[in-house]
Amino acid sequence: MVQSILSNLAIILLGHLFMSMLMNQRNRLSKRILSICIVLLFSTVIISMFYLPIEIDGYKFDLRLIPLIFLAIFRGWKITLSTLIIVCTWRYFMGGVGVLPGIVAGMVAPTLFVIFFYSLTKRFNNIYEKTFIITICWLISDFPIVFIVPNGWEVFKNIVLIRYTSFVIVAFTYYSFIKAEHNKEYYKKQLEWMAWHDQLTNLLNRSKFLELIKGKRNNAVKDPYIAMIDIDHFKKINDTYGHLAGDNVLIQLASIFTKQREDNMLAARYGGEEFIIYLEAATLEEAILTLEHLRQHVRNTPFEIDHSHCIHISISIGLAKLEKDVLLQDVINTADQYLYIAKERGRDQLIAPYHVDFVYS
Repeated sequence: MVQSILSNLAIILLGHLFMSMLMNQRNRLSKRILSICIVLLFSTVIISMFYLPIEIDGYKFDLRLIPLIFLAIFRGWKITLSTLIIVCTWRYFMGGVGVLPGIVAGMVAPTLFVIFFYSLTKRFNNIYEKTFIITICWLISDFPIVFIVPNGWEVFKNIVLIRYTSFVIVAFTYYSFIKAEHNKEYYKKQLEWMAWHDQLTNLLNRSKFLELIKGKRNNAVKDPYIAMIDIDHFKKINDTYGHLAGDNVLIQLASIFTKQREDNMLAARYGGEEFIIYLEAATLEEAILTLEHLRQHVRNTPFEIDHSHCIHISISIGLAKLEKDVLLQDVINTADQYLYIAKERGRDQLIAPYHVDFVYS
């Protein structure tokens, strides 16, 4: 019996291993193909347990329900129901004693309970909620024995301790592996985020921005542009109010960039008080209007220095078109030169290509 329980657990954990390998390749698969692979994997795991039953006092069981429970919680009803249809059909054609109770009580009813309960409550957080769901599923699966087999109550009392204990232990063992994989994925994403973003402003950092732009420029629907943006008189802000106030200004300006961002616009901190923006526009005039709207918004926004004091700031902008046959760094340098011209001409303005003689302010 113990060997059979361990065999069921081994199949579940082997399925988890293949699931982890599959999820590592998910970026290479379409959403549809990934869903099909998950359904086939879980169907294989559950069907395998049909052939490794756990025998207790002459009655045969297995732990097929456990993967279905966690599939319903972590993968949603569509994948779960697709898997349920496959495994129920397979079990039906296997035949044998108790085929219909095994399908209805052993798989369909508890799985539907999890789907509806979790979709309504989203409760699977602490150990009590987990134990509650697992226990209810076990009861739905096993308690019908009382009514189905002769001397059902006596049979249920004889197997309840071993059956429930093994069910809970295997369920929590499986969950611990799932949780460890989720934690691993979470921390991986956190590390990636930290590597790609500026820690003060939460905008993209320069290296990640440049990496993304290399791909975006080749797939641009409209003409791509690069804008260099600098906060006017930022040193004076630091000298007057302190560097903490200067950091607050950078954070609030980054928040404006984020809120004003559109699908065709990407912002990053380039260094110090300088920012860089990638945007797509049908014409130069459209790009200028977009950035002018941004500049005016910054000018009209009060920036909080502390809880009792706000200041107004302005920004200068240099804009250059990202031509396909020109190096990205050369375009950035051009935008930076226009930014320098904007600074020389009094700040709080935009200088664009072919319009160097005209000041947007």
